[in-house]
Amino acid sequence: MKYFFSLCVAAGVCLLVTSCSSLSPTTKSAQTTAAGFSPDVHAVFAPGRGKDSAKWPAPQPLFARDLSNADLQPGAWAFNAEGVLAPTRAAGAKAHGDLWTKESYGDFVVSLEFRTAENSNSGVFLRSSDIVNWLQNSIEVQILQGDETPVHVVGAIFDVAAPARTIAIKPGQWYRYVITAKGNTITVMLNHEEVNKVNLELWKDAGHNPDGTANKFTKACKDMARSGRIGLQDHGTAIEFRNLLVERL
Repeated sequence: MKYFFSLCVAAGVCLLVTSCSSLSPTTKSAQTTAAGFSPDVHAVFAPGRGKDSAKWPAPQPLFARDLSNADLQPGAWAFNAEGVLAPTRAAGAKAHGDLWTKESYGDFVVSLEFRTAENSNSGVFLRSSDIVNWLQNSIEVQILQGDETPVHVVGAIFDVAAPARTIAIKPGQWYRYVITAKGNTITVMLNHEEVNKVNLELWKDAGHNPDGTANKFTKACKDMARSGRIGLQDHGTAIEFRNLLVERL
């Protein structure tokens, strides 16, 4: 378990998402191993940790099962008996708020699996310095089922950078994100494929991307906090998460 994020450390930055539908029945049944680690994650990350692996702390669950380490509206999110985390509202009901870590993270790797319904919209917030005005104080890795403009599809850094290619997300199927934030760089991989990598220092102007297109931010991305809370978005559509782990770099 102490070897979990070796590839991310060795590469500097990365984000990995694995489609869990391709796992064998044996692997699927082992999804909740000793610390909640899934065997395919071990297979990917274990080789690169090296002789000093004992010096690295093991990755930890991003959220406790009772959400005691989270900030949220009371009862708005919950884990079920199978370890799936989701908003508790009825389908189609108004969102009751996002889910945030109480702790702040600077350089880190976060791994999670997500499952959407048709036309689901959600996201993973990084380094939020203000969870009330998160829109202007977070970097968001987008989760979306369906078509949108390139900077709003799955794998995009929302409104900032489109993924290298658009990958269709099938409703009802599990996918994994492993998101690494290290210094100025955020890298995104989807199903073992790197789909996005940005150096925030290149976003020098408020409201504009380096290619001249507009974005939503009232301050330059280079001026965004390099440490902050990690969050999951409830956009009012169906979304589920599981196997959420984080490791500080």
